[in-house]
Parts: sequence; structure tokens; C-alpha cells
Amino acid sequence: MPTISLVSLSATTLVGLLLCFVWWRERSNPLIGWWGVGQLLMASGIAFAAASSFVNDQALSAFGQSLMVLSAAISWMAIREFAGRSLNPLLVAVWPCTFIILCASIAVSFDQRLILASTLLGILYLFAAAEFTRQHNERLVARWPAIVLLAVLGLSYLAWMPLTLTMPVREAGLVYASAWMPAVVLIALLGRIALAFVVLAIVKEREEVRQRMFALTDSLTGLPNRRALFDAADALTEEQRFSNGEAMSISVLVFDLDHFKKINDTYGHRLGDQVLKLFSETLLDTLDEDCIVGRLGGEEFAAILPGAGLRAATEAAEDVRLAFAAAATVVEGHEVSGTVSIGVAASNDALCDIGSLFHRADGALYAAKLAGRNRVQSVTPSDPSQFDGWSVETTTPRWFDDRSEAANPMRTRRYRGSVDAA
Repeated sequence: MPTISLVSLSATTLVGLLLCFVWWRERSNPLIGWWGVGQLLMASGIAFAAASSFVNDQALSAFGQSLMVLSAAISWMAIREFAGRSLNPLLVAVWPCTFIILCASIAVSFDQRLILASTLLGILYLFAAAEFTRQHNERLVARWPAIVLLAVLGLSYLAWMPLTLTMPVREAGLVYASAWMPAVVLIALLGRIALAFVVLAIVKEREEVRQRMFALTDSLTGLPNRRALFDAADALTEEQRFSNGEAMSISVLVFDLDHFKKINDTYGHRLGDQVLKLFSETLLDTLDEDCIVGRLGGEEFAAILPGAGLRAATEAAEDVRLAFAAAATVVEGHEVSGTVSIGVAASNDALCDIGSLFHRADGALYAAKLAGRNRVQSVTPSDPSQFDGWSVETTTPRWFDDRSEAANPMRTRRYRGSVDAA
């Protein structure tokens, strides 16, 4: 028992210092820092509890146990904050205070304090495990090992209750003579070490998820960017490919804000950014939730409508046009009178070439601009060559550049032959 106590104290202290150092160096998620503080408090509690066994001091033992309870409460609150909930200091303080008050008023023997401390520790670790299960909006694989470890650790602390009742310790000076205490201390130590590594893995995984999200999200509007839009289209195609249902229609809408350069030149880029945000909000509010919406670049946007034929897609495009014209009449006190031109293309088969469908929709957009802008132009599936007269040789779109093929081969593969009507 003395050796295990020394190992537990040393290892817990090192784990706490390591976590605090990692957080201080990287200034990453505060979960790492708070978890490190909790481990240092646990180490302090172990130190006081071990010291009390040498001098047989009941008050010193109770103080050490209260620090352990405080450590578990901080860990629970840290996970709450990680899950997007508030870190409430009162909820942290109430647990060790409850332990001290009960010890002073009810629990007078060492066994009673041990049962009370282990019960509170078990409850707190089970609460912490439950907090991780609430994070349904994030697909963090590493949280599942954390849930299992926290649940096992919580149940192991609750197991101290029957052990204490069947094999009582009586007083702090007899801890080292206990037959079961070394085993439970070792299990708790291994659980704390494993949890420290899992916490680091969870924070790293969240950071990686956020970086991937930023790489696929337009920073101004919050919409998926071109790459994310076509990745979603590929996923939709694969889903349809492996489904056993009937072929599904699919439509593509390509939007271009009319005279956007004039808006920027007249009112400044800040107002231009507000117009872009306003249009992105119009898309989200007007189109159905199952539509895939994204920003291609500049003032160009696109939407993929799964299950929508040409007529439904044209009606949806007209709804967007009218909604934006109404919303962008006056922006921040300026009479912007913003409008949008829209090209629509549809296919009766979701397994069609999405790049070709975008090419046709882009040709329809070009025709809409030639016809005077602020209108919807569609191209029928039966006449895919209707707008092939406009090609890359006529004008190169801003979101396509042959020179970027080496940097982004997907861009060239997807957009070769598309057009722009700036």
C-alpha cells in the first residue's frame, strides 16, 4: 500500500502538470487545462490522505477526501463547458462543501467518511460520462472511450461502499493494513491516466473537425464552399448509386448577383459583404432544408436540389429571385435594389454528370444575363446543347482557371467548359 500510494501520488501529479503544460503551450481547449487542475487537486488529496494515515489524523484525512471530491467536480464542470454548457463555480463548490458538512454533522468514523467520499466521487464521474453522451451534434469518436472510462471509474468508486461495509478499515491509521484498498487505488490511478490521454485525443479530434469545417466553409457567409458543394454532390450520387429505389431527379441552380461590382464601387465592400450575407440568408430561408447550397466564389452561388424536376426547380429559383429583390431593396439605409440572375438545369437521373449539369445551368445563367438580368432561365433535359454556344473560349469564369489545375485538379475536372456572364 505505501508503494502504491507513492506511485499514485507521483503519477497523478505528473499527469496534472503535463496537461497544464500542454494547455499553457498551445492555449487549446480549456478542457485540457481544467482537467490538469483537477488532477493536481486529486494528487493533493491523495497526499493529505496518505499523510493522515501516518499520523492517524481524522481531520487531515477528511480534508484530503474533500480535495478529491473537488477534483471530480472540476472534471465534471470542465466537460460541461466542453459540451457548450456553463461552467458554474457554485456547482463545483457544493460537492466538497456537502462532504465537509456531512462529515462534521453525521459521518464521524473513517468508514463513514470513506463511503460518503467514494459515493460522491462515483456520482460525479457518472455525471461526467453523461455529459459526453449529450454531445449529439459532434461526431467525436474519442468521446466514446471517455464515456466508458468515466462510467467504469464511477462504478469502481461506488464499489467501495460494499467493500467498506464488509471489510471495514475503522480508522486512517489502518488503511495500509486493508486487504482491498491497494487494488481500488491502483484501478483509480489507471483510470485517471487513461482518461488524461483520452481527453487530449478528444480535444485534438475536435480541433481537426473544426479545421476540416473551415476548409469546407465560406468564411463570409458560412455556406459550404465550392469544394464542399461538390463533395456533397458526389455523396448524393453515391447514395443514389447504392440505393434500391427508383431513379431520382436532380436539379442545379446557379446564381449571380446583378451589378455587384457597381454595388461595391458605390457603397463600399463592407456593404457588398452585407449583400452577400443577405443573399445567403435568402437562400437558406427560401429553399427546402434538403437542398445543398454553397458559394462558388465572388457573387456566384449554387444550389443542388435532390428530387426536384425542372418545373419545381424553376419555381424555387423564382421564389429566391423575388425574395432577394424584396430583401435587398434597402440595405443598411442604402437603396441598393439588389437583384439576381438564375440559371436552372435538371436531369431525371441523379447519377448524371454533375459537372455537365452545372455547365448547362451556367449556360442558362449566361442567357438570363443576356436577356436583361433579374430573371430565371432554364434549360430542359431533352435539349442539353441549347446553350453550348457559350464556352470557355468565349469567356473564362472567375471560379475556373486552367492555370490552377496543378493546385486543384478537382476544380478543372468539374468546371471544364463552364461559362460566366459577369
